[in-house]
Amino acid sequence: MTLHPAHLAESRRAFGAVSALLVILVVVTTLRLPAAASDVSHFLSLHMALETLSIVVASLIFGLIWSSRHENLPGNLLWLASAFLGVALLDFLHLLSLPGMPAFITPGSTATSTGFWLAARLVGALGLLAAVWMPWRVRPIRMPLGVWQLLVLLLVFGATVLLLRAPPWLPATYIPGWGPTAFTVGAEYAILVLNLLAAVRLLWLMRLPRRFNAGALFAAACIMAQSEFFLTRYMGVMDVYNLFGHFYKVLAYLYLYRAVFVETVQHPYAMMDEARQRLQATLDALPDLVVEMDARGRYLAVHAAPEAEAPRPESGLRGRLVEDILPPQAADTVLAALGEAGRQGVSRGRILSLRVGGDTRWFELSVARKPARPGGDDRYVVISRDVTQRHESEQMLRKFSLAVAQSPVSIMILDAAYRIEYANEAYSRLSGYTNQELLGRSPVDLWSPRMPESTVLGMTAQVARGEPWQGELVSLGKTGQEFTESVLVYPVRNADGEITNYLSLKENITEKKQAAARIQQLSHYDQLTGLPNRTLLHEHFQYASLQFRALAVLWVDLDRFKDVNDSLGHQAGDTLLQEMAHRLRTALRAQDILSRLSGDDFLAILPGAGQQEAARGAQALLDAVALPLRLDGQEIFVTASVGIALYPADAGELDVLLKHAETAMYRVKSDGRNGSCFFTPEMQARSARLIALGHALKQAQQRGELRLVYQPQLRLSEHRIFGAEALLRWDSPQWGAVSPAEFIPIAESSGLIVSIGDWVLRTALRQIRIWLDRGLSDLVVAVNLSAVQFDQPDLPDRISRLLDEAGVPPRCLELELTEAAAMKTPETAAQKIQDLHQRGIRLAIDDFGTGYSSLSYLKRFKIHKLKIDQSFVRDIDSDMDDQAIASAIIQMARSLSMGTIAEGVETAEQLDFLRASGCDDIQGYHFSRPLEPDAFEHFVQRYGRDAGGRAPEA
Repeated sequence: MTLHPAHLAESRRAFGAVSALLVILVVVTTLRLPAAASDVSHFLSLHMALETLSIVVASLIFGLIWSSRHENLPGNLLWLASAFLGVALLDFLHLLSLPGMPAFITPGSTATSTGFWLAARLVGALGLLAAVWMPWRVRPIRMPLGVWQLLVLLLVFGATVLLLRAPPWLPATYIPGWGPTAFTVGAEYAILVLNLLAAVRLLWLMRLPRRFNAGALFAAACIMAQSEFFLTRYMGVMDVYNLFGHFYKVLAYLYLYRAVFVETVQHPYAMMDEARQRLQATLDALPDLVVEMDARGRYLAVHAAPEAEAPRPESGLRGRLVEDILPPQAADTVLAALGEAGRQGVSRGRILSLRVGGDTRWFELSVARKPARPGGDDRYVVISRDVTQRHESEQMLRKFSLAVAQSPVSIMILDAAYRIEYANEAYSRLSGYTNQELLGRSPVDLWSPRMPESTVLGMTAQVARGEPWQGELVSLGKTGQEFTESVLVYPVRNADGEITNYLSLKENITEKKQAAARIQQLSHYDQLTGLPNRTLLHEHFQYASLQFRALAVLWVDLDRFKDVNDSLGHQAGDTLLQEMAHRLRTALRAQDILSRLSGDDFLAILPGAGQQEAARGAQALLDAVALPLRLDGQEIFVTASVGIALYPADAGELDVLLKHAETAMYRVKSDGRNGSCFFTPEMQARSARLIALGHALKQAQQRGELRLVYQPQLRLSEHRIFGAEALLRWDSPQWGAVSPAEFIPIAESSGLIVSIGDWVLRTALRQIRIWLDRGLSDLVVAVNLSAVQFDQPDLPDRISRLLDEAGVPPRCLELELTEAAAMKTPETAAQKIQDLHQRGIRLAIDDFGTGYSSLSYLKRFKIHKLKIDQSFVRDIDSDMDDQAIASAIIQMARSLSMGTIAEGVETAEQLDFLRASGCDDIQGYHFSRPLEPDAFEHFVQRYGRDAGGRAPEA
């Protein structure tokens, strides 16, 4: 059996003593002693001495334990003390009842004394066995200690009564001449066994950490067992075995006393000394100032470690009051802590600050009250700990905490299982959840179901690997609203590198995303139609050109859109564009791309389309545009011109394809509109010509290359020439005679039409003045005004000034306006027309029937004449629709008291129909071509002489 190291020293001594006494026992019992040696002389006196010594030792055992009963002794010792109180009393009665002793109640006898002996040995053995068998620990005593002694005294009293007053009731213990009876020997062996059981129990307990002096108790149990063995061997009361039994009993009691003394006196003192040493070591290890004070704050004792920061002049502190040592505020803090400790026993956590070595140091006070000795005052142990670093850390932590709590950026702290431990106010405001509602939840629970699964898996996998993750997440608020966050999740590791938490920084970028989307929309999409603009169109083309080997680019331009915009207003024009965008998008395939370039120009890209597919696509777009449209209560019809360029046949870059498609579109325009055309290399040459013409036209006016010709106008009812229309011609040294149909659009698109229009007015008025001077006084010259000229606010004044400068009466000038120019801003146009009318200037609506006139405004306008467009005159002799339209215009003008003039009359049949329909005036090649001024003057003079006949040769 292995003993615990704590028992080795004691057990070594116990085993030595037991072994030595065992050797003596063996020697004594194996020797056959002669009768003289066996019969010890003077045994009575020796017996009395040994018994008296054993009684004293047993009493000391009881007295020592009993005097220490209030020191939290284990119940085992109290039980042992009570048992040995009985042992001392029974041994005393055993001594008094020996033969030869004075009579005690009854005369002494060996049988009676043997009975008291056996009773004492039995109580001692049972008391020791019970003491070592019970758990050895301090525990509350359930039964009052006095009751224990009373029970022992009753036990002793009962044994005394039985042995002294009722011997016949008890078995015989000794027979004179024979010796101890079998009962006595058996009882001795039983007591021996009880002592051995106690020894075995003690030997087993010595395997455990030391809780009492088990070695001494083991020796006592073994020696008492040996003592009992001797007493089983004696034959007479005076033999040597009896003497050895009593001697061994005294030794056993001494070992027992030794064990009790160690536990109740020596061990507590040793523990107290150890505690004092530990206390001193603790004080030496403390970096704090430890002082002892009274209730008034007087220093009674001072202990300061060498490294303590607080002021520590020990000799200068003892006996002085705290008010004399510390500043008032710090002294008040100390006294308040003393007062709290006086009331509650302890005081902790009070902080004071002191200036130490030029720096401010912070100290925390811990105060405990020491109970006063009887008649004395309470004392207080005060520990002053330097917490400057902790205080500064707490201040910094408080700042960090406030910064985190008040940060405009959402901050979350997650545990290692990715559960929310903290969320600041910014996130609570954003999400609507309180901090308590978020605690313990996973941030994944707060994500929107629309989150891409790839993002979720990538984020969770990266975080699980302990790597930072940054990206965008869409989360749901408490009310279900979605918001987008820019999130950084970062693992927080301890000193060992283990992940303890995750820090999640979140920024609400919902508005930024919306702004970015808005910027994307503004920079890549047309705001009116929502279609991709030119920038996004390039991206789509790049993608489509990589995916498809061929594609078609269709440039779609709405015909005469400017007339709609001018006559019905910009709002109606915007509505028209939105409707056309919808129609075009619907007419295209899903993979086709539609973009609005500018104004009324749209562009379609048809991936995978060859020439046939492009032609079918263009026709589908034309058909969609041609459907009737109701706009501002009017049903209008719109056509479009579509130019087509093919990739890669015509070009490999989008900008070049756009240029080619636009060129093809202009060819459609020049061919009469409402159709489609593929780009050809010849068109590129024409486009280059138009550019060159534009440059040349800028210099044509200064170089004198422009001139006016005049086409006579005939009044059918009077068969006379009443006026002419001034027509512009351009004779270019490089290009020759350039058609007005070619250079007028160039002038309008380049802005040159304003200056050219002013030149036309001056030149025509100057020619009128010449004709007036030559006697042609009844002529009225019609001059076309562009929409730009008509929009100028000072137009009436400018025309009056030009009339005055030329000296021409207003009645000799007629201004021709298109329907679109008049209807662009009807109210303003009505005022301007009224002003011109009051100045005596005639006005006519040119190309009537091709625009979008409002009859209500037409009625209000002071218009003298409606000019029937040549498109209705060209087939008027054969086309029933043209006849109906021309007749309607003539009848409407007559009902509004307006005149009518038909242009482009080239055949007698046309003339006859117009005359029969009631048209007032005509002009055209059937009557006369446009003439130079002198030729016109000669033509008028000749027609006057030949009036009534056919027109003279022009």
